[in-house]
Amino acid sequence: MNRAWCSAAVLVVSVVIAGGLGSIAAAQTASDPRQGEVETDPIKCWWKADRTAVRVGERFGLVLTCAVIETGPTTVVPALNQLEPGALSLTPFEVTSGTRGDDVVAPPWRYVQFDYSVRLLADGFFGQDLTIPSLTVTYNLQSAGGTEGRDQTYVLPALPMRVLSLVPRSVSDIRDASGQTFATIASRRFRSSLALVLGWVSVAFAAVLSLMAVAGATRQYRAKAAAAVRTLPVPSMLGACVNSLAAVGSDAARDGWSPALARRAVAALRVAGAVALEQPVAQDFADQDAVERDGQITTRAGWFRSQRVLLSAAVTQRTIAHHLGNGRRVRASSRARLEPIGEALGVLTVASYGRDGKADASSLDAALESSQAAVRSLRTSARWPLRTAAAVMQSFQRA
Repeated sequence: MNRAWCSAAVLVVSVVIAGGLGSIAAAQTASDPRQGEVETDPIKCWWKADRTAVRVGERFGLVLTCAVIETGPTTVVPALNQLEPGALSLTPFEVTSGTRGDDVVAPPWRYVQFDYSVRLLADGFFGQDLTIPSLTVTYNLQSAGGTEGRDQTYVLPALPMRVLSLVPRSVSDIRDASGQTFATIASRRFRSSLALVLGWVSVAFAAVLSLMAVAGATRQYRAKAAAAVRTLPVPSMLGACVNSLAAVGSDAARDGWSPALARRAVAALRVAGAVALEQPVAQDFADQDAVERDGQITTRAGWFRSQRVLLSAAVTQRTIAHHLGNGRRVRASSRARLEPIGEALGVLTVASYGRDGKADASSLDAALESSQAAVRSLRTSARWPLRTAAAVMQSFQRA
């Protein structure tokens, strides 16, 4: 009987011990991570201040960063409303303002960051160590099916600060804290992207302008042989006529009149008459050794690389007389200039090509003097201030 009871007791103890060992092994198997997984907390938070020592009343930056797990089957949902600047209490420090940066997702973590502006207003802490108080963050685990677990808490450790000291007493290093936040990184990334886009746009514009410049240079090179010579302006042509008539007058006063001298005056008056009648004037850009023929007067064009220009026209006394007597309306100022030029052309033409070759010097001098005055007046009216004023007056008269 005693032997039977002993056998039964031994059997019961063996079963109990085996059951306990199986429970322990099962618990260890459930708690150990599987292969390829790392055991970690579902939420992590930490402080980061922009300085290690503060003065009373001085504002300083304080950044709170939290990393929460976001895997496929499980998501950590923290109560972020208690971390808002208006709800956060960090006695004896005061939170004056704050912002929340954009979340950064780097699977399996999602990073949340708050940037606070904090100050210390309490006195009696000079030369002492203070701590940013520990903070309790409430969170729960939410499964993929929408099931929420019970609320859990995460205790954020306190952050030591020194009042009017370089380094807090309990800090483990003296490295300066970085002031970079998620918002700063996003802002710099945006600026770099914008600068890159503007750079490519500038390169594209430069390429287009380069192609246009090459095309223009090629077109100019091909059309160089057929390039048209720029004609002389009206004041320059009339200036050449005035100079030529003045030279004729000087030579006539010194040596007397001759048919060749009269022909030089006729050439100048023909050019002046063509300008007054708005008829074409032949302009020959010649070399320096070109010979001036009868009916041409010489002038120069250009400031730095001046060219020799030979001017000629086919206007005669009859042409001017036909213009003045054909019944069209001619302004009094134009008539006062054309009549002396036409009369001088008649007198000087007779002296140039007359059969006897003799002419009255006094009549030639008078014709030359009156024509010079008319050409000077014509040149004055052709300059841009008076020319513009005359055009404006004509427009008003037509209106």
